[in-house]
Amino acid sequence: MGGNPLPLSVPGLREVVVISAQAQDGPSQASISAYYTGLRPFWHPVLPISELTDRHPKAVTLLGERLVIARLNGETVALDDVCRHFQASLSLGEVVEREGKECLMCPYHGWTYDKDGRCVHIPQLADGREIPRDAQVPRYLTREKYGLIWVCLHNEPLFDIPEFPELGDPKFHAGPLRVYDPWEASAPRMIMGALDDTHFPWVHPGLLGNRDQTDAPLHSVERVGRYLVSRYSIQQPKNVSTSDSLNVKGSFDNPVISYTNYVGMPGVIRLMKDGEGGTCYVVWLATCPHTYKSTTSFWRVVRNYDLDAEHDGRYEEFEDQVRAQDKVIVESQRPWLLPPFWSKIELPIRPADLPLIEYQKWLEELGIALDV
Repeated sequence: MGGNPLPLSVPGLREVVVISAQAQDGPSQASISAYYTGLRPFWHPVLPISELTDRHPKAVTLLGERLVIARLNGETVALDDVCRHFQASLSLGEVVEREGKECLMCPYHGWTYDKDGRCVHIPQLADGREIPRDAQVPRYLTREKYGLIWVCLHNEPLFDIPEFPELGDPKFHAGPLRVYDPWEASAPRMIMGALDDTHFPWVHPGLLGNRDQTDAPLHSVERVGRYLVSRYSIQQPKNVSTSDSLNVKGSFDNPVISYTNYVGMPGVIRLMKDGEGGTCYVVWLATCPHTYKSTTSFWRVVRNYDLDAEHDGRYEEFEDQVRAQDKVIVESQRPWLLPPFWSKIELPIRPADLPLIEYQKWLEELGIALDV
């Protein structure tokens, strides 16, 4: 197209150009750092407990930081994955015994660290010399819950690990813990993808919605303690998540499903689907933000019907199909971090997008930086 370029004096032009560039190329380093800082005071799952053995540490990345997870003297420990000698990765090392205690030994020169991150042995140290006081690495808070190892990079977590009351409830059967390969997306984008219901007819036709029924449901959204709770009812195609397909008693092909979504701020969501005949199907999903654009999700399904573990595969197959459809969309979203409302890069609408609007508002209040 012809025409002269816009003069640089046009009000707001520079801001629009900068925001557009970030939307395509990625956030600034300042935005990335602020995002990591904002997420530090929260618990994040990093590894299934079953993957950590007594003798071999594991490397993980959380909020852009390399960590080593090890089990020392029966205690799960998270340390910076770096030896203070020449910066080799401690996760390449091994658990050894030193003066009756299990410690983590660096594979490069044998420097050895206790469970608190203090170096307790340097093989090359000359006789009579003491281990330098700076020969230590930071240790972070760890907990084991729901089959996962959780880490908080701040010494005072803002919230406790979100509850999962159906797990262990004898009325429910829990499927296996599942781990998806990292998505190329930020953790809030993944949570919003699960919290969003108006995409069902478009992304999941025949599974979670139909394109001849696209009206947004009436949402109820509130904050309850450390949770954002969203409630709504919609019609969905009958499938394994809406009814006991082996003992079908309902007469409707598109039963009304009542959702109650609990977002354990900021990176865990529990979706409860109450269907016909008293069925309750719960999807629990927790995110591990490796970086601003790489996130692993851990998830589990529990149900109060079809309690036979041999049938778990049919539910896993259903969820795999839903997640595969979501992955393509979520990974396509730009900018990587959520743009603030004032930028008008994204245009959420009320009342259809109310759960997403309220989630983002709370992120801002918690100091979790958005892309600016």
